[in-house]
Amino acid sequence: MIFLALLVLSIPVCAIAGLVLGLSARTKLEILQQRVAALESELRLARTQGHEAAPSADRAPQDTAPEAPIEEPAAQPEWPVEAPRPAVSVPTVQGTTPQPTAARQDFEEKLGARWAVWIGGVALALGGIFLVRYSIEQNLLSPATRVALGGLFALALIGAGEWLRRRERDVVLPRLPQANVPAILTAAGTCSAFASAYASYALYDLIGPATTFVLLGLIAILTMVASTLHGPILAAIGLLGAMGSPLLVSSDKPQPWALVIYLVFVVLPAYGVARLRLWRWLALAAATGVLAWTFLLFILDGTDALPAMVHLVVQAGLAAFFLVAAPYRDAADNDAETEWAASGVLFAFALAGIAISGSVIAGDGRPVFIAALALILLTTGLRFASAAPAAASAALTVAGALLVWPIRGEIGGAPEHLFYQSGDAFAVRPHALSAYLALAVLAPAAIAGSSLLRLVSRPHLRLPTAAWYAGAATVGPLLALIAAYWRVAELERSLSFALVAGILALAFTAASRWLDRRVFEEAGALRLALGATASAALAALALGLTFALDKGMLTVAFALTALGTAWVAERVAIPALRYAVGAIGLLILGRLIWDPTIVGGDPGPILFNWLLFGYGIPALAFLAASRLLERTGRDWVVRLTESLGIVFAAFLVFFEIRHALRAGDPLAATTDLLEIGLVATESLVFAIVLTRLDLRRTDPVYRWGSLIFKILSLALCAGGLLLLANPLLSDEEILGEPVFNALIPAYLLPALLAAGLALLERRSRPRWYSLSSAILSLLLLSAYLGLAIRRIFAGRQLASWVGFTQGEQWSYSVALLAIGIVLLGLGIVFNNRFARLSSAVYLVLAVLKVFIVDLANLEGVMRALSFIGLGLVLIGIGLVYQRLLARRPSDAAFPS
Repeated sequence: MIFLALLVLSIPVCAIAGLVLGLSARTKLEILQQRVAALESELRLARTQGHEAAPSADRAPQDTAPEAPIEEPAAQPEWPVEAPRPAVSVPTVQGTTPQPTAARQDFEEKLGARWAVWIGGVALALGGIFLVRYSIEQNLLSPATRVALGGLFALALIGAGEWLRRRERDVVLPRLPQANVPAILTAAGTCSAFASAYASYALYDLIGPATTFVLLGLIAILTMVASTLHGPILAAIGLLGAMGSPLLVSSDKPQPWALVIYLVFVVLPAYGVARLRLWRWLALAAATGVLAWTFLLFILDGTDALPAMVHLVVQAGLAAFFLVAAPYRDAADNDAETEWAASGVLFAFALAGIAISGSVIAGDGRPVFIAALALILLTTGLRFASAAPAAASAALTVAGALLVWPIRGEIGGAPEHLFYQSGDAFAVRPHALSAYLALAVLAPAAIAGSSLLRLVSRPHLRLPTAAWYAGAATVGPLLALIAAYWRVAELERSLSFALVAGILALAFTAASRWLDRRVFEEAGALRLALGATASAALAALALGLTFALDKGMLTVAFALTALGTAWVAERVAIPALRYAVGAIGLLILGRLIWDPTIVGGDPGPILFNWLLFGYGIPALAFLAASRLLERTGRDWVVRLTESLGIVFAAFLVFFEIRHALRAGDPLAATTDLLEIGLVATESLVFAIVLTRLDLRRTDPVYRWGSLIFKILSLALCAGGLLLLANPLLSDEEILGEPVFNALIPAYLLPALLAAGLALLERRSRPRWYSLSSAILSLLLLSAYLGLAIRRIFAGRQLASWVGFTQGEQWSYSVALLAIGIVLLGLGIVFNNRFARLSSAVYLVLAVLKVFIVDLANLEGVMRALSFIGLGLVLIGIGLVYQRLLARRPSDAAFPS
């Protein structure tokens, strides 16, 4: 049976080998034919040139082509794209190489050179599977024999692939895509070896988990080594098998340290093959694979994170060496461009380190782990300019670890301050905070100092590269301070952290003075560092004020940072700082979208309270920053900062209103008529101010801002004042006296402001736009007069089900006539057709009111007075129109 099995297996192998040898012979024949054709064409060309040169042999050539200068190539990173194999060419007599035209590959060539090989490989694998299945079903072979035959079959395929590779290494098919037969056979053999080893463990239990683990890893490593001869497909198979082999082996007693050692021995051949064959994708894939194994190692043993931490540090070092150090060791710093792929991998290692450090099981090894990982990233980023983002990743690693550090669980309490007073001196709290404080102080200081020294030593770095070092030197310590303040003081008032922030501000100020003495005109990197340290000093000072004051918020600190950065950018003219202001603005904008509340709880007294600090200071800071930046041009940064100033000012007024009306709770979930009216008034005031600014200088900020506030005012007035909060439809009582009450700020004031907005919009907006404001004004004015009359006659409760008196009914008719007369007078004086037409509407309403409502509800003198007053008003209006028409009969502006 073994002989028959081998005989069956030999048939497809012999068929493939014969096919390959036939193709080789055919290819060699085609190459010989091409060479003969090339020689014949060269011979004809030489004869033709000989006949042309014979008559003028004594004449000197007229034109000579100058030789092109030879330029030395600059030092480049050693990850070039692998060049295609050059086609075979034959030099001619006078240096001319004829280029044969690339013939299009026909169906026969595709079928014979590519498809047949691929289909043959698939058929070979299926044949082996079917043969093994048949032997199992018929119980012809023992498990050990099946595994042995599988191993022999794998060796046979690998040997056949190597034999064909050596026979075919001198054969080149020009411009003919072909399948790599040796690589396919070797890959099939590798897969068979993996399957045989795994079957001996999982199916037949012939070997133990440890032996299987070592055997699968050895096969994977040998596969990657063989890929240096057979191509990238085999390398991918080997890496995939190496990374996946531990998943195939299960054990009752997992050994995480053995897995750590195994992954080191697996990834080293992958990096070596990648460097040897310049396969950058293989190095990136290896780093990604071991990074994924970090979390599997972490959950493999839920009581000890040390294996995962050691694995991450070792693998981060290997990735930094093979992805950055080896290929970029000779690259020039001044012309280096950022290597985004390698920097991204190192950034992923930083994120993984932050995630692991946040676990309680990290224990006492946490600070050493974070320091080692940050040191690897920092060293890589400082030594190689192409990996400058790694320096920022180091700063992020420290800040992130401080943020997720389970310090509360280790302290066992909630200390109010970092320091406590002992006699006349301040002493650090006991050992519970010693490791945390040491990392929080030493690591950011080391990263900042080394990054600044790197900038000073290379003042001609490209600005994007210098920006990474400047960010690591300035943003890193600030983030670390914020993270420590968040975790230890829980964003409460802390004089200790304010003191630390002041010391940090002094350090940044000293660094700015030190850089200022070294800045010269061409040193763009130093000028960027100078601006960054100056801005960081202001940011640290702002943080100190925030830490020291009650209700201090990071938003206020960032707003002050934006103002300081804008001032520095205007002084030193560094474009990067201008965009830093925009970045801070975007950060705060996201903060407002996520949670608009800056100050929670009771802010304090009315008007002068913590709302002025939480919203007023950012509003002034952003408005001042926009004016500073506007001196050098009005771009998106200026518009963003100015918009943020307007938004903070609007929030300030809004929360002050709620704080005053909601008994000190600006976040209360209730509202009333007065609050809606005041907020509508606020919206109309902002719309008027922005519209007026837009009239002075057209700008999208003013145009869109006025539109937003107007839409908000329309929604509040139409949906709130006229419908939802209308006292005629609710049981809400009106505060105040019969004349001076809440109806004035709720209805009259928004009505007057809407009228003023309509007058402004006539000059810069479409007609329908201004008409909407005018109609809103009339509606609010009418509502105010009606509700004011209702308040005088009915008292505080204005609900419609209370009932109406005859005097109240007659007063409504008088109000309609009065509004109509006033509108008519305004329309005549200002020649405004809309006002005159509006007066007609009110007069029509008055007529309907008198003839329908008053006739049915009024009695006696009231009914007579109602009709008499209506008649007198209508007659008077008629006389007015007759006089005007008589004086200006050709005036088409007045209706007939």
